[in-house]
Amino acid sequence: MIKDKDTIIASLDVGTSKVCALVARRRLDGGPELLGMGVAPSQGLRKGVVVNIRDVQESVRAAMDEATRSSSAFSSGVYVSVTGSHLELFNRWGSIRTPDYSIPLSYDQVDRAINAAYPAELPPDKQVVHMLPQTYAVDGLTGIRNPVGMHVNRLDVETLCVVTAAAPMQQLMHAIQNSRTKIHGMVMAGLACGEAVLTEDEKEAGVLLLEIGAGATTVAVFQGGTLRNATVLPVGGYQFTTDIALALNTSFDVAEEAKLRYGQVLHESIGDERVEIRAFGDRRTVQVERREICRYLHDRAEELLRLSHMKVQGLGYTGILPAGMVLTGGGANLPGMDTMARQIFNTPVRIGRPEGLRGQPEGLRDPIFAATTGALLWSLGHEAHRERIRQSAKSHRIGDRYKYGHRGPLSWIRGQAKKVAL
Repeated sequence: MIKDKDTIIASLDVGTSKVCALVARRRLDGGPELLGMGVAPSQGLRKGVVVNIRDVQESVRAAMDEATRSSSAFSSGVYVSVTGSHLELFNRWGSIRTPDYSIPLSYDQVDRAINAAYPAELPPDKQVVHMLPQTYAVDGLTGIRNPVGMHVNRLDVETLCVVTAAAPMQQLMHAIQNSRTKIHGMVMAGLACGEAVLTEDEKEAGVLLLEIGAGATTVAVFQGGTLRNATVLPVGGYQFTTDIALALNTSFDVAEEAKLRYGQVLHESIGDERVEIRAFGDRRTVQVERREICRYLHDRAEELLRLSHMKVQGLGYTGILPAGMVLTGGGANLPGMDTMARQIFNTPVRIGRPEGLRGQPEGLRDPIFAATTGALLWSLGHEAHRERIRQSAKSHRIGDRYKYGHRGPLSWIRGQAKKVAL
């Protein structure tokens, strides 16, 4: 039963192979509870780029309609998981000076410091997706995690700026909005997956996240509790299937079925088993060795993992991260992928399954739903943070500066010391 005070939230993942929508509620007595979901085949999208806006629109509408029916709830808008090689990440610094040292730093002041890092020189063909705070410096003292409540003259913040090419992002947004769905926000798929599959200990110690989607693979490094850097490769499960289809002269759907039914990346352990595949032309079926199918998968998996390893080194992480590596996304389900990753990266590897939703069925714990689940979880934290900023700005305007007066730093410190002494 849905109560009037329950907040309905929704997420949407528009991928190359599927469109998935989740609807949940944020209850007053706890965290998010899943209400319903909808999944539809994806049409009109390749590697995170819209190639047919009408097809994308219909796929989104089908998934959202199913999610609304299954949940018996309506969300005013969705948070959309986005990916693609058009995403760029770089660091920016922002800073503010506080008008009164005697007033503790508020959430809205920290938010203004983050906004000060916004890249004003960004060309019109680029669009900012995230400004993620990395670390703060208070009056020159570095390494501050959370400056809220501190008394400062100057606050500096280092942010990780996530930028996308405006054209593909705008086309995706138009397709979603044309399907009668309002967008509340966008979240980078790698960041979303981190919310769903990584533990707080892993993010704190340092972990590599590899999200292998159908059309793209996100390589993301988390450390110190936050996303530190990431890159997106235009290679994913779609290329695995295409390799099989081209090699065996068969359709994409038949190749996908063969990949899921017979495939694994460690072909050395496969025997002499032969399987039947429907082929093009006058041959209805052909007999192929299962080892042959697996060899194509092995070669593509090795290429993807070695390229990912090079990208990680390019990001400046040449050693082993303490918490190892987590594989997620649909490509993580390919048998042997974790073993090969362990060999190439020489680090502990586990498969990341999305968690964190009450009422979450076992089927939704599949790595293929990591981005959709993560976008839902990320939206909760984002909305809570925005509410703290709104409340902070409101209370700050009401009269904090009059409450504390306009004394300078030294007089304020003497006053506090006097209170403690008394």
